[in-house]
Amino acid sequence: MISVGEIAERLNNQAATLVRELLPNGRQAGVKWMASGVADTGRSESLYVHLSGPKIGHWFDMGNAAPGEDKGDMLDLIRLRHGLDAKGAIEEAKRLLGIQDDFRPGQRAMPNREEIERRQAEARERAHRRDQQAEDERTRKAKRAKQLYLSGAPIAGSPAERYLRGRAIDLPAWPGSLRYHNDVWCQDVRAKINAMLACIVTAAGVQIGTHRTYLDRDRDGRWAKLDVPNPKKVMGNMWGGFIPIAKGSSGKSMRDMPEGEPIYVTEGIEDALCVHMIKPEARVLAAISLANIGGLVPPPAARRLVIVADRDTNPKAQDALERSIAQQQARGLTVELVMPPVGIKDINDWWRSLQTGDHRGAA
Repeated sequence: MISVGEIAERLNNQAATLVRELLPNGRQAGVKWMASGVADTGRSESLYVHLSGPKIGHWFDMGNAAPGEDKGDMLDLIRLRHGLDAKGAIEEAKRLLGIQDDFRPGQRAMPNREEIERRQAEARERAHRRDQQAEDERTRKAKRAKQLYLSGAPIAGSPAERYLRGRAIDLPAWPGSLRYHNDVWCQDVRAKINAMLACIVTAAGVQIGTHRTYLDRDRDGRWAKLDVPNPKKVMGNMWGGFIPIAKGSSGKSMRDMPEGEPIYVTEGIEDALCVHMIKPEARVLAAISLANIGGLVPPPAARRLVIVADRDTNPKAQDALERSIAQQQARGLTVELVMPPVGIKDINDWWRSLQTGDHRGAA
């Protein structure tokens, strides 16, 4: 009898074919299949499936999927897509793969115990190789991302500094995590342009990626974010990492932070810089995305996390925020939530309104 592990592996290896049946409203984008979640409504592209490489067949939903339904392999996708239990999903997988369990004359006999153990050992070895390939790929991406970051220059006097000052962000010294490069490839315009770079690190201090904010002059000649749907992108890895903005009054790295010191976290860099200006004594970091706030793994000394969130009425954003809060509470942290006044989108907008005297919605 074929094992569940072998069934799952066969399914994953046929991901490029199966996704077209399971998620017909999706589309292929390079080596990924993009779809609007397991429901496959065709209205967004929150879910992606790896079609090749060490992660073939594995998928992740960046939308508002419930915990336990936001990632998995092709067997999980079959189960969720058809509303089946584990046994039903296996039976459906066998149907898709053309696997017959019933023994008939002329068929190969059922494998003996030694054969089963041999297959299981081979499956474990294949899984180990895939895990190693995935780790090697993460390491390669992190190395390339770090090389880009190190090739940048301090942002003082650069378009990156002028962009931040244009958002009412003004510091006597900029965080060392921010750099500037005038020649960074941007797929949206298919050219190398200006970008603010930021290192993405883990709590242990290992750089795993580089965040890019693409910059261009607006119609008034001021430096601003590039006018494309997504002017901010990540090279390398980001899950569980963050952009360090301020070490707080202790001056110590995250790895060596004092026990019980609160951590202030925002989604974006600009908001984190504003929190740093408002509370220069605080440890501040940017998590890049709402979902990644939940992915952060603080050191054991951390006890309290203060999330400085956008006032976003989008249901998906609200769900992502609630999930991140629950994830950090499950790690044993006390989580506090801070938002700008009603009517103001984020902390940077609130800060700018204070500087210009426009306090609408700030009551």
